[in-house]
Amino acid sequence: MAVIGGKRPGETLCCFDPAREVIVTGNLLLWSWSADYDTATKRRKKAVKFADITSQFVKSGDHPAIGAGNIIAFREAVDREFGSDEDNRPFVFYDHGKCAVVNYPSAVRFELVPKIAGVGRRFGLNASEF
Repeated sequence: MAVIGGKRPGETLCCFDPAREVIVTGNLLLWSWSADYDTATKRRKKAVKFADITSQFVKSGDHPAIGAGNIIAFREAVDREFGSDEDNRPFVFYDHGKCAVVNYPSAVRFELVPKIAGVGRRFGLNASEF
């Protein structure tokens, strides 16, 4: 029987290899409110939700509610708390200029996310997972 594209005709090609470890990761978006969204009244008027902000950020890399946060100082605080050796900490920090994304394996989610979000709160940053 001929093999076409790595599989035989009628055979389903499966990407899952049970012999390999599957690592599922999550992301935490940290941002501060822009001037147009910086009060509860403004946010209520625009009917914006964290999920809307996160969803649009994933699609486009921005949302009008995302203002310029102090990401440099936030990054420095994260480095102080978790160490600056990026190869030996359980997450990756992505600086997006006015906001940040922290990517982490699901195995550390419940321990890590509250800590990172807590550091973010000290800098007036909101946090939402995606």
